[in-house]
Amino acid sequence: MSKISKAAFGVCVSTMALTVSIGTAQAQETVTPQESVETEAAAGDNSIVVTGSRISRPNFDTVEPSVVISSDQIESRGFETLGQALNELPAFGVPGSSPVGAQSSFGPGQSFVNFLGLGSERTLTLVNGRRFVGSNTASIFGPTGQGGNQVDLNVIPTKLIDRVETIVIGGAPIYGSDAIAGTVNVILKRDYEGLELDGQYGLSSRGDAANYRFRALAGKNFLDGRANITVSGEYNRGEGLLQTARPGLYDGGFYGRPNDPDSPFDNTIFRDRRIPTISEFGIPTLFDFIPVSQGQQANLGFPQGGFVDAQGNALRFDASGNLIPIDFGTSFGPLDENGNPLSFDINSSGGNGLSLVPLSNLLTDTERYSGNLLLSFDLSDNIRIFGEGWYSRSRGVNLRDQPEYNSYLFGYAGDPAGAIIMSTDNPFLTPQARAIIQAQALGDTFLLQRANTDVISGRATGSVEIQRYVLGFDGSFAGLGGREWSFEIVGNYGRSKTTGKVPAIATQNFFNAVDAVDEGLFNGGPANGNIICRPGATNSPAETISSTCAPLNLFGMQTSQAARDYVTAITRPVSVNKQKIFTASLTGPLFALPGGDLSFAIGYEHRAENQDFDPGAFNRGGDDPDPLTDADGDGDPTNDRVPFGQSVIIQPLNGKYNTDEVFGELRAGLIGPSNNIPFIYTLEFQGAARYVDHSTAGGDLTWTVGGSWQPIRDITFRGNYTRAIRAPFITEAFNPSSSFFDFAEDPCDQFNQDEGPDPATRAANCATDGLPANFDATSDDASFLQAVAGNPDLENEKSSAFTIGTVLRPSFIPRLSLSVDYVNIKVKNVITQLAADDIVANCYDSADFPNSEFCDRFTRDATNQLDFISTGYFNAAELKYKGILAALDYRTSTPFLGADSNIGLNASYQYLDTLTSRADANSAPATNNGEVGYSRHQAVGTIDYNNKGFSTFLQVNYTGPAKFNADASATFQDPDSVGSFVYFNTGMTYRIDKSFSIRFVVDNLFDRKPPFPSPTGGGTITYFPGVLGRYFRVGASVGF
Repeated sequence: MSKISKAAFGVCVSTMALTVSIGTAQAQETVTPQESVETEAAAGDNSIVVTGSRISRPNFDTVEPSVVISSDQIESRGFETLGQALNELPAFGVPGSSPVGAQSSFGPGQSFVNFLGLGSERTLTLVNGRRFVGSNTASIFGPTGQGGNQVDLNVIPTKLIDRVETIVIGGAPIYGSDAIAGTVNVILKRDYEGLELDGQYGLSSRGDAANYRFRALAGKNFLDGRANITVSGEYNRGEGLLQTARPGLYDGGFYGRPNDPDSPFDNTIFRDRRIPTISEFGIPTLFDFIPVSQGQQANLGFPQGGFVDAQGNALRFDASGNLIPIDFGTSFGPLDENGNPLSFDINSSGGNGLSLVPLSNLLTDTERYSGNLLLSFDLSDNIRIFGEGWYSRSRGVNLRDQPEYNSYLFGYAGDPAGAIIMSTDNPFLTPQARAIIQAQALGDTFLLQRANTDVISGRATGSVEIQRYVLGFDGSFAGLGGREWSFEIVGNYGRSKTTGKVPAIATQNFFNAVDAVDEGLFNGGPANGNIICRPGATNSPAETISSTCAPLNLFGMQTSQAARDYVTAITRPVSVNKQKIFTASLTGPLFALPGGDLSFAIGYEHRAENQDFDPGAFNRGGDDPDPLTDADGDGDPTNDRVPFGQSVIIQPLNGKYNTDEVFGELRAGLIGPSNNIPFIYTLEFQGAARYVDHSTAGGDLTWTVGGSWQPIRDITFRGNYTRAIRAPFITEAFNPSSSFFDFAEDPCDQFNQDEGPDPATRAANCATDGLPANFDATSDDASFLQAVAGNPDLENEKSSAFTIGTVLRPSFIPRLSLSVDYVNIKVKNVITQLAADDIVANCYDSADFPNSEFCDRFTRDATNQLDFISTGYFNAAELKYKGILAALDYRTSTPFLGADSNIGLNASYQYLDTLTSRADANSAPATNNGEVGYSRHQAVGTIDYNNKGFSTFLQVNYTGPAKFNADASATFQDPDSVGSFVYFNTGMTYRIDKSFSIRFVVDNLFDRKPPFPSPTGGGTITYFPGVLGRYFRVGASVGF
């Protein structure tokens, strides 16, 4: 346990000891989410405003599927962030961003939820029914790799939350763009009075992933209840993990071509994946090629690029700089009877090649603090002024990432990412290594290939600072016929600033430091052992930690701190998002109908969004010193920039848009119980429309109609049809052409030619392009140059969606509610950055080959390997969702278990029938339903017991079996799926008296492991409770 873990544990134990020593037990009643909302209404004016409507109503009934998470649920589960609470619900898919797994260096640790799996950019997040400034970085290198106005739920203070309401589809006409999948509305506590202090500490059963949190909430009413001030503050610190923290889970499986030449499968599972052609200790080579095993030489005719020992084994450096044999392990791919490879693969099972497990982030190191101020003052009996002030600062650290490489796989010798040209007289060579190298070298130089893990670790830090201010008036007056109408006028300003701190190697300084000489020999005398950089070198224009050259020893793991500081630059990208909103609305009843009032809401909203992204001086690069050379490969040698390091040039971005929106809503109670009409206990209609005039995407109308029918009191049928939009965001519309290195699957690879919508067409087009049936592609193993640009001509995405369902509340079983809803969503005109895989596949799968527009977007080199792909944003894709959402809520008194006791049962379930995406009109739909992260069956159920001051719960979480690739053939990989995953959480809370309570929570009670071969086959986030293992939380609260 680390020092901070021990300190946090001590603080929490001390707090608990204090609370235990004071007071006596007092009864506490837990209410269901719906009861919580309706109780609030009963205590006030007997009406509430639910998410998805601006019209008040007497209960929480909605025409769309909805879920409410109460503050009690958040507290009892011990969630550190709101994102954890939402991601536990079956209707939420793999998050767009999460602290779990590999992170973007431009905003690590953020949490963007993904409602129904349709993408985090299609989930609208509100606070008190108002938009919140987004935190997504305006760059393709941001957390999601695409556009969107996603809200980081980590910044919402959990202690200030009253409840969280979610509804499917229906929020778009009420709130505008982005609510295609649904809306998440965070309702804060209002007019809070009192003081609460809270501390919590968490630790896994392995003694790691420590997390501690401190919260304070205080509120006071003044002036006979006319004024209220509420303040809150939270601090949260969580320790991160590397994949090495869970041995066996991440080195336990990686897919590759099977060793058995007669295997019916294209891919099978391998253990302990290694890359023997790359080493963090360094591999010397004779020329610009890779070292190969003797079996590869014999069977494949490859030349030996490496230096060899007397037995002909290729050599690499060890930690101290001596040369030792490379253990190639067992190569992926078919083997002959002697175990030698019959085809080339850079991967192997076992051996002493590079393992990526120690270089991979599992859980981000995080730190967050926030402060909030809520104010309200009744100017009169009918007019109130209110305001909100927010400040939050969070920091996320990606602990490790893949290093910068120097290898034949990533560039030509002497290039920034290619093999390093070294002198055979390099003074850092040990006598043993020098003797071997000088004896075999083809001249006075040799090449060095390595993973530079000892130079920069890949550790990246990102901080997000959020400021938000709300000021408004609301009130009521006598409207038509003397009926009470309500109004609200409110302004909202938000600013989010994301700042990165990412180390990178400055190429010029790197080459200077590598060119080491013995000072005595350089000055014409005998060697004196003082190793220096060769004098006369020019430093990089980029600022590095130190400007004093220090020689760099790359033979083994012997890099000095001085050399590391000289070659390391700190890149500091900054992204600033600004949001300004003005909203005015009027709502109230017009006249009475047989089943209730005909009520309306109308309003106007103006919204302005701005994003400014500065990648930092290092990432912007420098001016090209040769104006006649096309340095960036775009075909135009003018205005080129050259990189200071291995990274491509990253362009700044500045974009903005604004909208003017008008909206209206009607709700009509057509028939009510007092009408005494057979089989129509109640009948209600509601509809809403919103016109959005977007400054770049133009005008569009979004609307919804729906209703509910109760034939008898115990059953309600409900339905809704909605047309929604999502406007193009700034990254998608205005991103300048940006280059990057990435991988791509080549459809003409020998193992891919029999895939696709029409394998015969694909194979024929590959042959026409000169690619034989046995073509071996390297683009999925070695990254290559790609580019993406924004598109200012993008139009709005448009969805058509409907829900139909029923709610059962049988009068003979009081406090039981069961709902089942069918949801169908189709999104057209989807804004998509066509993946490199899709572009190449669409070309070779086209009946119009080679005239398809996709065939002009990539090139191949002289060996027919992919060497450039141009992608971009288009209104080309299509999304479909079909599923069933069900919820059960029940509570009953249990006097036989205690005079004041009760038991509650709550469950939520999703059956995912369809979740598909189509890249464009010519592509076959890609199936996500049934894949890891999107199992067809997902459920969570909780049973709780409450008796006076004691409460406890047991929760079960179920994720059904899933495939890794639902569209793959039956012989594509073995195994091709994982089984179901079930784990239990439990906890208890003991209220010592009305002021003091303690709680204890255990997640993954039985320490269930994730199903094999996940998470290496995908699904770290989906199965993270199993990855993390049993986890304990202990907390205490004191209130006055």
